[in-house]
Amino acid sequence: MLKTQQIRILVSLAFLALALALAQALSLDLRPYLVKVVEGKEVYEENPLGVKPGDVLEWRLVAENRSQGPLRQVALVLPIPKETFYLDGSAKPLVLGGATIRPEFSFDGGKSFGLPPLKRKVRVVENGKEVEKEVEVKPEEYTHVRWVVPEVPKGARLQVSLRTVVK
Repeated sequence: MLKTQQIRILVSLAFLALALALAQALSLDLRPYLVKVVEGKEVYEENPLGVKPGDVLEWRLVAENRSQGPLRQVALVLPIPKETFYLDGSAKPLVLGGATIRPEFSFDGGKSFGLPPLKRKVRVVENGKEVEKEVEVKPEEYTHVRWVVPEVPKGARLQVSLRTVVK
């Protein structure tokens, strides 16, 4: 008969095996590019060093399904580095098999996601009374962006991207 500790170890090993299988099934490659305008055209510098405030970085995530079949409900999540802020409108919808997957945004560290405009509740004092108000979250406050792909076919390569500005 298995003891509680042994059951916990077996469950942990099962989750580890599942995570490793998924990691092998979906290849992810995230790279930053410095966006510059040269003679009126955008050029991209891969893996830039020494960025400065005001520089625009484009973050590209390429996902490839290396499994033997389709993967379902795949969340492609891009965190927005704390040293930067999201450039409004730069995360474009992903078109896959006739479906359009709109990016969702988070302002709470990736705990919750939604479509803009995002709202949050704040407590303020009005006329000497503390009240709760709903305010719109600015795109500069976003912490994560994600695209939830219903199905990634075997062998498919997807790319999503967004831009941030260095603070």
